Amino acid sequence: MSQNPVKPKIYLYLFMSLHVLGAAGTFIFSKAAATSFANPMVLTVSRGLGCAAIFLLFTGWKIPRPDFTLKEWLGLLGLGILLVPLNQYCFLKGLELSVPGHSALIYAMTPLGVLLLYSVRMRKMPSFGKLSGVLVAFSGVVVVLRPWVSGAQVTELRTGDLWLICAVFCWVLYTVFASDICKKKNALAVTAWSLILGVLIMLPMAAGSMMTFDFAAVSKAGWFGLGYMIVITSTVMMILWNVLLQHLTPVQVAITTNAQPPATTLLVAVAVAAGVLSGDQDLGALFILGMVLSLSGVIITQKARD
Repeated sequence: MSQNPVKPKIYLYLFMSLHVLGAAGTFIFSKAAATSFANPMVLTVSRGLGCAAIFLLFTGWKIPRPDFTLKEWLGLLGLGILLVPLNQYCFLKGLELSVPGHSALIYAMTPLGVLLLYSVRMRKMPSFGKLSGVLVAFSGVVVVLRPWVSGAQVTELRTGDLWLICAVFCWVLYTVFASDICKKKNALAVTAWSLILGVLIMLPMAAGSMMTFDFAAVSKAGWFGLGYMIVITSTVMMILWNVLLQHLTPVQVAITTNAQPPATTLLVAVAVAAGVLSGDQDLGALFILGMVLSLSGVIITQKARD
């Protein structure tokens, strides 16, 4: 009897760990895809179509058939817009210009965004301790953005980082609002249909680009990155995220992003050593300082009392 409450916790920690590992790979392999495709619209829709095909294939078997009300369908449509045309497009556009380490660090701000939005929804002002943590964390992001530095390379990185910040903002909205429906409906079905609806919304906008795009010019690394995003990022990781939202609060789930920057930095170092990535990944002293400040701020926020 005493083991029953422990077993689900073990599974939740396992799901969190798998999500962190998947995210570290995402930031690296998605960079290869974003660079090779060089058209975030085409890449976003290609990724979405691949995921939609997988979800439809499993619907009625591993994924329950949809049983949503009209109001819930409209909610899923809103989630789909946040997920595909906004979050995924901004992420791939940002990663085309930025580097994996930056994207992991910026996504580590997810818990702070979720906390602030959650506080607004609950109409509860965060404590001074939590707000202090938020300021420390964002000071780390400012260090990474380096607004006081000029130059073509830094400007490109900064532009990519701003796209990534927009992607995180959309991901925060998705996390908070998806938690509502995930607690009432099957997480697999919510994952599948929010993504399918998002792809359907974006498809007309991308039709022209899809028809004129030269897919033959995409490198093997680009195709591998696309495949990784379809199978791991948008299918396995999305399912893990929404399963976690069934059992935990949005703030608790968002904490999984804390481990992404160090995990990604370690994997980037290995990839550079293996020749998979170029040596210039902007992992110098300022990035390390920014990462330490950002993660410290996140930890302060989580430890502070309400």
